[in-house]
Amino acid sequence: MQYSAEDKTMSGESTSRRNFLRQLSCALCAGGASTLLPQLNLIGSALAQTTVPGYKALVCVYFAGGNDAWNLLMPYDQPRYDVYAASRSGVYNASSNPGGLAIARTALAATQISDTSGSYALHPSCVDRSGPSQPGLRSLYNQGKLALISNIGTLIRPISKAEYNSTPSLRPPQLYSHSDQENLWHIGRTTSSARGWGGQVADLVRSGNLNQMLSPCISIGGGNRFEIGASTFPYQMSSNGVTNVSGTGTTGASFQRAVALQQMLDASYPSPYQDEYASILGRSRDLYSLLNSGLASGGIGNVNTDFPTQNSLADQLKMVARMIKLSRDTSFNIQHARQIYYVRIGGFDMHDNLMSTGTNGHANLLTRVSQALGAFWTALGEIGAQNQVTTFTMSEFARTLSTNGNGSDHAWGSVNMIMGGAVQGGKIYGAFPDQTLNGPVSLSRGQFIPSTSVDQMAATLARWMGVTASGDLDTIFPNLANFPSSNLGFMQP
Repeated sequence: MQYSAEDKTMSGESTSRRNFLRQLSCALCAGGASTLLPQLNLIGSALAQTTVPGYKALVCVYFAGGNDAWNLLMPYDQPRYDVYAASRSGVYNASSNPGGLAIARTALAATQISDTSGSYALHPSCVDRSGPSQPGLRSLYNQGKLALISNIGTLIRPISKAEYNSTPSLRPPQLYSHSDQENLWHIGRTTSSARGWGGQVADLVRSGNLNQMLSPCISIGGGNRFEIGASTFPYQMSSNGVTNVSGTGTTGASFQRAVALQQMLDASYPSPYQDEYASILGRSRDLYSLLNSGLASGGIGNVNTDFPTQNSLADQLKMVARMIKLSRDTSFNIQHARQIYYVRIGGFDMHDNLMSTGTNGHANLLTRVSQALGAFWTALGEIGAQNQVTTFTMSEFARTLSTNGNGSDHAWGSVNMIMGGAVQGGKIYGAFPDQTLNGPVSLSRGQFIPSTSVDQMAATLARWMGVTASGDLDTIFPNLANFPSSNLGFMQP
């Protein structure tokens, strides 16, 4: 959660001190117990509309570890499937070919999809969830609510295979490093930056939010660079909601500690640093009270959709749905017009057990992803926000097509998903690569040189959120001018 110290100008204070307080303010409020104004919760009760008009939100789903994207999206037509299977060291068989990474074509019939460029299939795990009858990724694609971006990755500018081999400076820095590549996806550039592209988008679109003390960037997936802007820091929550200051409550010794803490917060301090710290913590406790009241059992922020259990991504997305419902409601004192959420699921760094049918295999991970996104889509329908929320995936890179014996290793170009009512889905954007090992756009183990950049995808999403000025887009994405288009066309105008 962010808060600016500029409303508390102190006579004779230096610029550096004001900047320090501003950054201190933002950093402290980025924690789990953050800021402001439960007393004004009645503001929205007099408004005629029940939801904030023109609301829009982005939800980033991060696959930590490097998703094996080429078993998420596969060619289905026989000639290209044969190339895929050969490059993946044959069809996996626990007895006869345990090192194979290809999925049998017969297993792909239930998840076959089409695009103008040909016939494809999603992973067999991407089917509808039985019981609650919720759509899986394949149904969402066929309904036009899910789009795929093929062979996307970090780029300085378009680069050929010959340039890759001859001019290393044209490659993104630390190309196969988890931490470095995740950082580049988060910041939307290939040079060092303390700010993420989500946070910088939020800087520009947050002015229409009523409660400015609640950050427009909300993370259920922990700390991240993606949501940090110049004046925006992410407000962090857990899948269970907000957390009060430890050891304080309403009864016994915990109540006495709460009273003592309040006395400390109400006191005056000679040091501007102490005074500002007390002010920030006080606002944090107030915001905890506000959000906790809305997320409590029976509160405004509840949803009835059945989310899958024992699924950490589903738990996070359920909280996102609840916060979106709470934030759009004009009877509650949040009333945000623009928000950006961040959730995260790990386990994708599969150097081993990639084809395992157990809980540690890729199939299980994609089952959890498909079911979580399907439930989230259903929940957005329940609260009437499907057209206002766009969900997209990121991961630091894909995996090598070739096997390492029991899994695959770090690669480059990947496949991203975009889901939402405003998405022009049922289509694959970008060029699906020739999957020949050491082919025209691949290296020796099937690491693809991306044909589409992170910058282009992110700029398309930023434009939908309201960042339309070319100068603003170029500032957030300094490499954007190197690419033929800043709008990939997967969002409705």
